[in-house]
Order: sequence, then structure tokens, then C-alpha cells
Amino acid sequence: MIHQSTLSADVAPSGPRPRFTARYAVLLATVLLATFVVHEAAHWAMGTLLGHQMSYGLNGSVPSAATPPQDHALISTAGPAVTVLQALIALAFVRAKRSVNAYAVLYAAAFMRVVAQGLSFILPNDEARVSAWLGIGFWTLPILLALALVACTIWASRRLRLSWRFNAMAYLVSSLAVSAIVGADMVIGH
Repeated sequence: MIHQSTLSADVAPSGPRPRFTARYAVLLATVLLATFVVHEAAHWAMGTLLGHQMSYGLNGSVPSAATPPQDHALISTAGPAVTVLQALIALAFVRAKRSVNAYAVLYAAAFMRVVAQGLSFILPNDEARVSAWLGIGFWTLPILLALALVACTIWASRRLRLSWRFNAMAYLVSSLAVSAIVGADMVIGH
């Protein structure tokens, strides 16, 4: 028999709902930063593999010169593909282990891509560029990806029995972290 004291703090217990703590806020902010770094590294790696000189930042990794449309589409696809893979792996951990820490990884991936979809009104994001390149409409991939990631996050939140307050705090911390990351990139990049 497993006693409650032997359960990992990472696993959502069958008793009280998990609480959003300062430690979890730091974990979520750190995971968001790592998500940005890995996402942009995927763009950079794809561009480099295709033989292009790439610039790299926390919130952008682009070819230094004009690229053929198919190369630009592949470079644009690499970042979201890695972020979706991150979300799927995290979702598997939430499903199999009921890991609240894995929820932070899933939430970070979903939050990053949903915010990027919203900002496509100002500047087309990765999915919007690829969607247009594929000829399926500017908003098709952004909407489908955002809906899929939000659905995964909602399912995971319910599986872990996370409260609306937990998710509201995750939203607040994520908003502040993303603002800090984008702001830092603007300062460092210039």
C-alpha cells in the first residue's frame, strides 16, 4: 500500500486540489523561457541546416538574407513543430503520471502559441505564414493549432483537478513572463 506521504509533490493527489505556489510560479516562468529558447533554436537549426545564415534571439530567429519560399516555410514550421512536440510529451506525462509539473510544460507551449496567433493581427506568426504558403488561408493553421492546444490544456487541467484560480494564476504569471521575455529580447536584440 502506498501512503500519501510517499507520493511525489509533482503528482496530483486524489485529496485536495493542487495549489498554485510561488515555487510553481517560478517553474512556469522558467519553462516559458525554455520554451521560447527551444522554439527559436528550432528555427535557427532548420535555417542553418538549409544553408542559411541565421540571426537568433529570444523572440525571433530569421534568415539574414532572402530565402526561397519553400525554405522560409520549413524554417517557419520548425519552431511550432518543436513546441507542439513539447506539448504532446507534456500531455503524455499529465495523462500517465498526473504530473502537475508537466502541466506547466503543456501550459507554456499552449500559451506561447495562442499569444502568437493573437499577435498575427499585427505581424503574421509562424503558423500564419505556413498556412498562407500552403494556400489554405491565412488563419487556418493558427486557429486549428490554437484550438488543439487549448483543448489539450483544458483536458489536462480537468484531469489534474486544477481550480480556476490555479489557471488564473498560471495566466497571470505567463503573461508577465512572456512580457519580460519579449521585452528582454527587444533590449538585448538592439
